[in-house]
Amino acid sequence: MKHAALALALWMGAFAGACGSTTPPPETAADKNDFDGESSPDEGKATAEAEGAKPAKPEKVAEAHEDEAQEAPAKSTPIQATKFEADLKKIGINLKKIPELEKLPTGQKKKVMPLLQKALGYDTCEGCHATGDFKKETRDMKVAREMWRHFVVPLRSESGGTLFCDSCHAGNEHVLNRKDKKALQAFMEEEYQNKVSRANKEDMECGTCHGDAMETKIIEKLWNIPK
Repeated sequence: MKHAALALALWMGAFAGACGSTTPPPETAADKNDFDGESSPDEGKATAEAEGAKPAKPEKVAEAHEDEAQEAPAKSTPIQATKFEADLKKIGINLKKIPELEKLPTGQKKKVMPLLQKALGYDTCEGCHATGDFKKETRDMKVAREMWRHFVVPLRSESGGTLFCDSCHAGNEHVLNRKDKKALQAFMEEEYQNKVSRANKEDMECGTCHGDAMETKIIEKLWNIPK
């Protein structure tokens, strides 16, 4: 359980799957059906170049660690009640049986996008979409779709209420502090296991998100979305 709780951090850190307050392109007829949218150097030269490139590797590793440190919030964000329940009702989404994101009618989907953007604290739609081409598939769009499918649709709050993107993100893209692994483990168990229930009334457990084999790389291995 402890190992799995840590692993659940993956989906929170990875989620950049929202967009929207910037008005999307006007709906077209097509939208109604589909929104979604050398030759090798000589041996001596190769050896010299390889030796000269060796120092670059640790520099890249250092940069990766710096990026991770900058993305990590000072404190992990606890689960909270969504602020968009009334908005979702106005859009016409059945909160007792939420459909998958790609199955929403085009009109509803366009109205949901601004809520996703606010939930993650993005300034524009480009937090998820490719600039100038809202239908072009991006990794973030795929992640958003799966986050909706695996968390928004089947999961609920401890009392059975709606969980939406802001329930975890609360206006921030990055919501987990991974520096202290023991603290993160305790946080995961308390917030994502003990304070989350399932719409089908079954027990909420580690395997709910990680599968029977307890796969830690949920996005890449279970959702088949490469980095």
